[in-house]
Amino acid sequence: MKQQICRVTACAKLNLTLDIVGKRSDGYHNLRSVMQSVSLTDTVTLRTNGSGRITLECSAEGVPCDERNIAYKCAVSFYKTARIECTGLHISIEKNIPMQAGLAGGSADGAAVLRGLNELYGAPLSESSLIGLGASVGADIPFCLMGGTMLAQGIGEKLTRLPDIPPCSIVIVKPDVGISTAQAYSAADAVGFGGDQHTDRALESLNDLHALCACLHNGFEEALKIELIGSLTDKLKGFSGCLGSCMSGSGSAIFAVFESETNANACAQALKKEYPFAQTVIPTRAGTFVQIISAE
Repeated sequence: MKQQICRVTACAKLNLTLDIVGKRSDGYHNLRSVMQSVSLTDTVTLRTNGSGRITLECSAEGVPCDERNIAYKCAVSFYKTARIECTGLHISIEKNIPMQAGLAGGSADGAAVLRGLNELYGAPLSESSLIGLGASVGADIPFCLMGGTMLAQGIGEKLTRLPDIPPCSIVIVKPDVGISTAQAYSAADAVGFGGDQHTDRALESLNDLHALCACLHNGFEEALKIELIGSLTDKLKGFSGCLGSCMSGSGSAIFAVFESETNANACAQALKKEYPFAQTVIPTRAGTFVQIISAE
């Protein structure tokens, strides 16, 4: 039997701004955020087979490799929505995006599964159907499907395409602390919500990197008040050429923006002595990149 193989590059996301607008009656929170996909990526490989079931493996320890995994859930939802019988599928995830970092690593993998399966089966689902399907599994999946620079509203599923931000290099650092999304929202509830003025200002500054970096903001960072996060953010701001620094999503990854790739690389190299994950990335215009491979 001919085996179909699809390899999908899945990009991480950064929140250049993240304003928590308020809590909804269903328990979720309304956000306004400028999101940006970057060149930090996982690789998701999909292999159809005749096993009659979905299996999953991941290179990173601690990632569930069963129905709890977002990528697994997306595969199940795809087959159901597309009304395609799953004769067998193996999902392999090469993990490079840190977990519990606010970089949407799990959502990126889920988006990669949706995008890859849709390509393998001849695009039975429209783009809008894929986005709706993704939103039913996780709020960040629609952005990870589309990528680029986006205004995210609602719980993150309402997306508006924005102009590309100016060219830059971005250093991402993951300290040795994990923050759960539930922990971040609980902290935000305790301190209240500060409106969406930071995102509004960023939308007016997208064509000016210096002005945009002056708008970097994360409501979770303010609410959590974790000393390590605050001190690392300040440390990044002290590097030569750093235009601004902020936590992404619910954390704990911190990023810093540089005009100069040389300055960014120097920063990342210096930080690697203390933080194992310190990497220079650049903005990308898409969230997923698909390569179809055929094998006997």
